[in-house]
Amino acid sequence: MVRGWSASPDGRHHGAHYAEAARTLGARPDGFLDFSANINPLGPSESALAAGADALYGEAGRYPDLHYAELRAALAGYLGVSPGMILPTNGGAEALFLAARVAVEGSAGRKAVVLEPTFSEYAVAARAAGFEVERVVARRPETAFRLDLAVLENTLDLLRDVGLVFLCNPNNPTGDAMRRQGVLRAAETVREAGAVLVVDEAFVDFAPRLSVAPEVEEGLYVARSFTKFFAVPGLRLGCLVAREPERVRAFQPSWPVNAVAAAVGVAAAGDEGYAEATLAEVALRRGELFSALGGLKGITPYPGAANFLLVRGPEGLVEELARRGVLVRGCEPFRGLGPDFFRVAVRGAGENERLVEELRGVLGEAP
Repeated sequence: MVRGWSASPDGRHHGAHYAEAARTLGARPDGFLDFSANINPLGPSESALAAGADALYGEAGRYPDLHYAELRAALAGYLGVSPGMILPTNGGAEALFLAARVAVEGSAGRKAVVLEPTFSEYAVAARAAGFEVERVVARRPETAFRLDLAVLENTLDLLRDVGLVFLCNPNNPTGDAMRRQGVLRAAETVREAGAVLVVDEAFVDFAPRLSVAPEVEEGLYVARSFTKFFAVPGLRLGCLVAREPERVRAFQPSWPVNAVAAAVGVAAAGDEGYAEATLAEVALRRGELFSALGGLKGITPYPGAANFLLVRGPEGLVEELARRGVLVRGCEPFRGLGPDFFRVAVRGAGENERLVEELRGVLGEAP
């Protein structure tokens, strides 16, 4: 498969598809320059990796702390909330599934609203919990994919049987972001409709002022992923911020986070220098990449608040880039987008320059 990433039978579709592309093209999986997965271009924190290595050799022979007291305290300090509001999870994806599961227990509504185009796991998590999924296109290219809250309000008025709403901020794959007050307004609207709002802040570390984690209250859950910003997607670490996390924990197996991931999380959350360097680097490289892409004929990049950009260009461009050894995230499976959209991660300066040069080659532009 070269054409982006198609949906599996259960509706999931993701980036990081180098293995599949390699099989299609007869190439080596490690031979691609991968812009399809949005990982911190600085790589993991050195102190976090050292802590993980110590845990691997020193703690692999015993169970992790059942209640993750040290990890919860570290993540709570990082997020600015009480440790009693933190439930560590096996990546941000588990947090989404747990929030949906507890929502179905506490709501009379049996429909879940997914505001498209957005992350595919929301619909999967909602169906797994027993909800009927209603997909609503609430972001459109003519408004730079800004979320239209009026669409959400109208949907809640029309359906009248909604128990759960997912909101991604900043949104994946469009990159648009709502201000905190807009998210809190959405939470109030959803609460008045008798439903639960789950805000996925998987990429908010790149725009920390947007987080509503400190404002979590009844009917509002915040899911966090620490794999993108901390650049450790293979370790699977996240958390759910909730007023009563023990209610959610009832649906979670014991020891969801391994000792290595927990140690890395504790160290990374306390590495303020790493966080500051990341924010500065990503902002700089994102601006450079946005300008460079905007200078290419037939290419339209959309502003983004995280470490990726949504781009529109000629159909077939995703396949041609893959043949040149560069993978981007084809966005055809996303409702409200199509085969002319793709998403690119923000990487280092030299890598971003290569992406732009390969795009020039595909488009037939002179250097």
